[in-house]
Amino acid sequence: MPDEIDLLRAFRADTAGPDDAAWARARAAVAQAEGAATPAPRSRRRRPRGNWRFPGYRVNRGRVIVAAAAVAAVVAAGVVATVLQGPPSLSAPVATAWQPARPLPSGSGGVTAPAGTWRLLSYLVARGWQENTSGPEPGLLTCPTAATCYVEGDSSTSPSGPSDMNSFYVSSDGAQTWSVLPVPAGVTFTSALSCASVTDCSAGGLYYGHQPVYLTTANGGHSWTMRPLPADVGQIITLACVTATTCRGLASAAGQTMTHGFGTLFSGTWFFVTSDGGRDFALASFPKDAAIQSVACPTASRCVAIGVYGDFDPKTGPDLDHGVLLTSDDGGMTWQWGTWPKGYGPGAEPEVTCADASHCAMIGFVEHDGTERDQVGYTSGKDAAQYTVIGFSSDGGRTWTTSTFPRSMPYPMIDALTCPTPATCYAAGSDLIAQRIGNTYNAGSSVVAVTHDAGRTWQRVTFAVPAQVPGGMQGDSFLDIGQIQCPQADACVAIGISDQGSTSTPIYTNHG
Repeated sequence: MPDEIDLLRAFRADTAGPDDAAWARARAAVAQAEGAATPAPRSRRRRPRGNWRFPGYRVNRGRVIVAAAAVAAVVAAGVVATVLQGPPSLSAPVATAWQPARPLPSGSGGVTAPAGTWRLLSYLVARGWQENTSGPEPGLLTCPTAATCYVEGDSSTSPSGPSDMNSFYVSSDGAQTWSVLPVPAGVTFTSALSCASVTDCSAGGLYYGHQPVYLTTANGGHSWTMRPLPADVGQIITLACVTATTCRGLASAAGQTMTHGFGTLFSGTWFFVTSDGGRDFALASFPKDAAIQSVACPTASRCVAIGVYGDFDPKTGPDLDHGVLLTSDDGGMTWQWGTWPKGYGPGAEPEVTCADASHCAMIGFVEHDGTERDQVGYTSGKDAAQYTVIGFSSDGGRTWTTSTFPRSMPYPMIDALTCPTPATCYAAGSDLIAQRIGNTYNAGSSVVAVTHDAGRTWQRVTFAVPAQVPGGMQGDSFLDIGQIQCPQADACVAIGISDQGSTSTPIYTNHG
């Protein structure tokens, strides 16, 4: 597995490197460590999940083990002196200079362009929802308004390599066209951007891969301020900002960094609040054994958090059938146990969202013995049938009802949920309707579902696919939709998934 070695090569680009024999010994040590690693928990779904999230747990846990082994192998190969130099660190806030955006090329269908550039190929749906077959790199989507959207892109060059959220894109015309903005040197994003206005946004990040930082921009990404986080605040995982200076979210334990997806399953995650743009933080712990993965705070006092039990065996993974539900009435400073609704679990990637203090919705996960079929085959046996349901609450998360999707969405797996009003919610992901794009076969299809009556009924939105996989994309780009943002009840933007190493991602809109 060369990716970690390649990262170390890039990190040491300005120094003399070891000879080929040393690298060969390092690679051999990595391969041996990978083979001897403790088996990872089995994947709960045999197809990719949303966007930057790795499928299941296997990749995430493997990356942590192999990355550590790679470092050990390099040390053994005789490069101790270089590694001990360490990457740069910040001791005080740093502001970058204002820089202009660079438009990404676009054009009509059939236009050719050099590899790695962008073009608008076509709109595949004439009215209503549209699918744009050329978008930014796969990444984290944020749309503060119907017109303005941002994407933190994954510029990983290898389909099997770790994610590298170090690019930044902006659209000011409802995701029709995109421009790229520079990211501060050495910065990778660790949370999606959260914007209190069109231009005032914040995010968590890492500085040269090791130091958690707090990133802010007051001009939509033309310039940034990087603040080193206090010693008792780790890597920021999620962030929600109600003003330019007041934000809340989840962070890892003191000073720790973690791998996306897998790391958040462990207890030790903290709830934080900053009211001065990241200068100071108030921290609150969750109850013991509560590994929280998603938090929603619709008001200054009301918060709802969901996750899994943290006392699981890493060899078998967490219990995805029984979830953790917490509520807070003092803005997240103290938490009370709630009763997880019956009939479904949290799944590997639970998510909760609240339209107001009373009305919340969350992604639930169902698995049971049986047979799961698609057009070309089936799986059967224990926990073979797996699909998503949506839970709705009208009393601030205290009690929940279950909403299921229509039969036209067989075995849905929902990656993202947003509710712009108490009654209107959009769910995005995939279902088991097979499709073929050129020579590429996908067992699933991208899908959006909308309800206007708080889950009593759902309408399915589907999309056509091009005859061939567009340049810059992987074959599974149209398999799934990873994220969706609806700043208005009738204005949504969604972004597809793609293998790491892709330079383009489908964009879905229902307006403009």
